[in-house]
Amino acid sequence: MHNLSFAERIRERACQLWQHDGSLEGCADEYWQIARTLIEREFGLPVPPDPPDLDAVAPG
Repeated sequence: MHNLSFAERIRERACQLWQHDGSLEGCADEYWQIARTLIEREFGLPVPPDPPDLDAVAPG
């Protein structure tokens, strides 16, 4: 990638992923987050763990 900023790299990767998956509408945030995680890993940055799935936790 040329001299792209961090945000530009994320934007470009998110667009690539989105197009690869068939250009699904209403999923911009998900693709941005996936792309951000991938770019952070490429740069060797620490990636925070995924938050727990609160819908999967039984009330109790």
